[in-house]
Amino acid sequence: MKVEEIMTKDVIAVSPKTAVHEAAELMVDHAISGLPVVDDDGKVVGIVSEGDLILREKPRERTPWWRVFFGDAERLALEYRKAHGTTVEEVMTRSLITVSPDLPIESAALVLDQHRIRRVPVLADGRLVGIVSRGDLIKVLSRAPAPAGGPPSDDRLVREMRARLAQEPWISNRGIVVQAKDGLIALWGLVLTEAEKSALETMARTIEGAKGVESHLVVKSEFPYRYAV
Repeated sequence: MKVEEIMTKDVIAVSPKTAVHEAAELMVDHAISGLPVVDDDGKVVGIVSEGDLILREKPRERTPWWRVFFGDAERLALEYRKAHGTTVEEVMTRSLITVSPDLPIESAALVLDQHRIRRVPVLADGRLVGIVSRGDLIKVLSRAPAPAGGPPSDDRLVREMRARLAQEPWISNRGIVVQAKDGLIALWGLVLTEAEKSALETMARTIEGAKGVESHLVVKSEFPYRYAV
């Protein structure tokens, strides 16, 4: 599935000259956390977010003279402008992260996660055509269709789990025993950490068609005797 299939196309945007309080009102009225900033030529030049506006409410500490002398005066000036500006242009984030309409939604999710942002503008030929948010991705997950062709066989569940085990370098025990009965996957074996145990359970739980996980995995530190993994 591509970004263009799930993005919001009716985008609420503002211009660089929009007053900060007007941008804040738009966010509140439409229950959104950010607004693309578009200039007169239709080019996206930034984004103004809740984070940009919240920064204005933080108390500013008095900057000692030595910090200006030894530090970055330009950065301090930009911080002042952001904290006291009255237009969107003065407070917006200019380092823009965008995606294209034909990007797979898995890649869009990775962009949102890696950059710790909640929404990202979608550009086609430099023009704003939509915006995709974490909420849009959640909606896709919530309406995911049931697997076609009926439930998978227990043998296929075991094969899929073993294939996933073979692909991951962090797994300490390559001898994990995998069984399945009536769609329930059972795991047996010794692992090094609680995190590894949880990850293996998640791995099994997310196999399409699995009805649940019966975990008999034991963390090595909890085992009463010392055995090699």
